[in-house]
Amino acid sequence: MAALSPVSTHACIACRASKLGCDKTRPQCMRCLRMGRQCSYTPQQKGPHNDLAVMKRTRRMTSLDETRPARDPKRGVIPTPQRRNRIPNACSRCRQSKLKCDRDQPCGRCLKANRGHDCHYVVDPFPSNAQSEKKLVPLYKQSYHSGFHWSVLVENIESLLKHHRWAGIHHAHPEQEKLFSSMENFLGNSPLSHATRRTLLSYVPPRDMAETFIQHYLDVIEPSHQIIHLPSFRNELDAFWDRPGSMDDGWLALFFAILALGCQLHNPAQAAKQYGDFEALPARLFDAAQAFLQRTPFMIRPNLTSIRILCLLVIYRQTRGAVCIEFTALWPVTGLIVRLAITLGLHLTDPTQYSHRGAENTTSRNRLWAAVILLDLRQALAAGMPVIPPAGNLLTEPLLTMGPELVGGSQQTEFLFPLVIYNYLPQIFKILELATSPQITLSYNLVVKYDQQIKALLNHFHNAFLSACAENPNTDPFQWTMTNIFIRRILLALHSQLYQEPNVITRYPVSYWSSLECSLAILSAQRDLWDTDGDAGSESSSKCPPGRTPVIARLLQQDFFLSAITVCFHLVQAESPLSSPESSQGCQVRARKTILELLGSCRDIWEREQDVSVCHGTAFSMIDSLLGIVRSTEVEDEMESKDLLASGCTVDGEECEGFCRGDLGKTHDSINPLQLQA
Repeated sequence: MAALSPVSTHACIACRASKLGCDKTRPQCMRCLRMGRQCSYTPQQKGPHNDLAVMKRTRRMTSLDETRPARDPKRGVIPTPQRRNRIPNACSRCRQSKLKCDRDQPCGRCLKANRGHDCHYVVDPFPSNAQSEKKLVPLYKQSYHSGFHWSVLVENIESLLKHHRWAGIHHAHPEQEKLFSSMENFLGNSPLSHATRRTLLSYVPPRDMAETFIQHYLDVIEPSHQIIHLPSFRNELDAFWDRPGSMDDGWLALFFAILALGCQLHNPAQAAKQYGDFEALPARLFDAAQAFLQRTPFMIRPNLTSIRILCLLVIYRQTRGAVCIEFTALWPVTGLIVRLAITLGLHLTDPTQYSHRGAENTTSRNRLWAAVILLDLRQALAAGMPVIPPAGNLLTEPLLTMGPELVGGSQQTEFLFPLVIYNYLPQIFKILELATSPQITLSYNLVVKYDQQIKALLNHFHNAFLSACAENPNTDPFQWTMTNIFIRRILLALHSQLYQEPNVITRYPVSYWSSLECSLAILSAQRDLWDTDGDAGSESSSKCPPGRTPVIARLLQQDFFLSAITVCFHLVQAESPLSSPESSQGCQVRARKTILELLGSCRDIWEREQDVSVCHGTAFSMIDSLLGIVRSTEVEDEMESKDLLASGCTVDGEECEGFCRGDLGKTHDSINPLQLQA
């Protein structure tokens, strides 16, 4: 028999010196291979004295090898030292507190602390060298966005400001990847999914506080969304206070969703005296609404209540200061709501074909359908996703039967945001589909035509709002704010392909001035919104709760940020007449000064909200850095600016007149808005 190669029963010298397990692999064990050190199985032939000396010398070499990383002779790079690649079993909160974790999803300790949404497990705590050296990609670049999204403008500004190294300012947040593991899924994974019905009902606040939350919702959220049927809800609310256990899970989900939205509008300082942990109350009410919704067959057998609940859950997510990936994720949710509404036949608005429903039921269904379709369109614009118009037979019937009798006598009914827009949606969808499609390039003349028609429609809505205010002085001004921002957001999408082209001021002047005008009008609305909230003696502050402005501003945060980035894009362009005071003359200098003041006010607003989320902080950093770059290009000598003001203006007629007067965001078109329906 052939002699086998000798196999040592002892570990290698380095592993024996370190008193670690050795797999005895020849010619080099796995531990020495990982540490990049020499592996030797040479048997000792000397006496005990020499054996001890060798062991001590080897131990010193091993300790040096473990503390000092080995150098790769091929690349000349010192790799990072190896660490134990063991995945922790406990969740992050239990690990941080050094407590035992039951490893459920969510775990028991997080459930008891009402922090189920923060319970997450680290998938790979020790990434490899390739992963650690990989450059982090910002959140907004990890998803697809259409050409009218602000991320496209950010990339264009990066190319324009290469010499300023502006791209390095807004790199990804180092802990942004934790957002993916810590955020719960929509319409599922509620921390209170396994809670009993008695436990969920125990989260209902005292009746007086609950009634206050409901009234806050009815005063602020409901007028501009038209989600619930108020008479039915009032009757069911009285029945709930009489017998809380008699209500079904669907209505309880609606009730908790309304409480969660109204709770955010309540004064935190006042509520802290009445309720202990008030900051955690909105999230707890929202989790209870999700838990009740999961107990209903809303996907298999939807009804009007489930449609209303889903709409309110989307609005709640918007008002919580969602990060950009959440806005992207809300887009398929609103699309799901539209399809569930179609399965109920909400798009069939003709009362003559469905007389068995009754006039009241038909009007309620029509209002809900208008709210659903507007919510989906607004979410697509906010997330920068493709505008997918419904089929032609879904928007052909105008909502002629939508009367004001179902809203209640105490509220204004003459000008309601979702309802005044609905009858123009077929044309709006058509314009957006043509303007935002990557396969279609609209001619400049057609863009100008659509621009005139949409501005005429905006004037029509403005006159209707003024008439409503004259008839009813209690008309909520936020109705006009929502309508104004929505129409101007459509105009920005219409001109998105043209105003980013080179030499836009000479090739496409209407697109340049219209995009700048709409952006400034939206920023003015943002500033007026926060100024009204801070004015204790204003009319709107006396009618609305103190926490209204942050909630409303977060509903429109994507529109505000897009407008700020659009203005900055126009200011940093070299060929723009407002790019620098050296190349500007006359009213252009005054316009630039006014724009910078407005942009500075909006920058201060974002600074207040920078701690709301990671994306709020990133947005503030972008606007602050861009404003600093723009201001650094201004001429320091004030005498030169005065000389420029005394010279003539190169802006043509109407634009010059508007900027000199400071009428930012006003239009003077005389086109009949009914041309959109032709």
